[in-house]
Amino acid sequence: MNIAIINGSPRKNGATFTVLNYFNETLKEMDADINIEVINLIDYNLKYCMGCQLCYSGKCVIKDDNIDEIQSILKNCDGLIWGSPVYAANITGVMRNFYDRVNMLMMQLLYRKPCINIVTYENGMAGKVQRILKEMENFAGGYNVKSMAIKNPFNKNPLDKKLRLKIEKSVKILLKKIKKNKPPLFSVIYINVVINIFLKPFMYKNKELYQGVIDEWVERGIISGE
Repeated sequence: MNIAIINGSPRKNGATFTVLNYFNETLKEMDADINIEVINLIDYNLKYCMGCQLCYSGKCVIKDDNIDEIQSILKNCDGLIWGSPVYAANITGVMRNFYDRVNMLMMQLLYRKPCINIVTYENGMAGKVQRILKEMENFAGGYNVKSMAIKNPFNKNPLDKKLRLKIEKSVKILLKKIKKNKPPLFSVIYINVVINIFLKPFMYKNKELYQGVIDEWVERGIISGE
């Protein structure tokens, strides 16, 4: 079993990372055989997407920030836990840039995978950021099993007994969903609508441009070869 944990905060020792790290510790305690990949996005110094669309036919033309490494981790994971603090009533810039660069939507990197998202905040707008992360999960083919909004003063440790128990309970839910390997019906319907009504017809109209994505989908069993 492979779990990806992504810290969308530029602060590697802040509240968001502290919460995500406790998820990591809890997973290890519950199952020592789980392979966990922890990604601090700030470590990758990701370049901005240039909108050239060449990634749709193969690989991204930007080769010096290891985006392929992150993409591979997400493609091979069985579940995702990720988090972002609220910055200017939104997700962080590094999280937004990551989503663009890793091509999560077109590659359907979370196809049928359960996800947990974490939002830390000091004042407000956590609900908006939660909705953004859920949309990202859904658009990329995944489904949300738990979403946490954690209010926390700046530079304070958010972990208390109550939060630790919530995290432990959430880990159990995630592991159960992964082992069951059966997304809820509403998620299956949503994924099929996104793929078959919007994305697939659009790609086949522009098959030369999107051949790399089509080949990826066929290889992973998202669509059948035609």
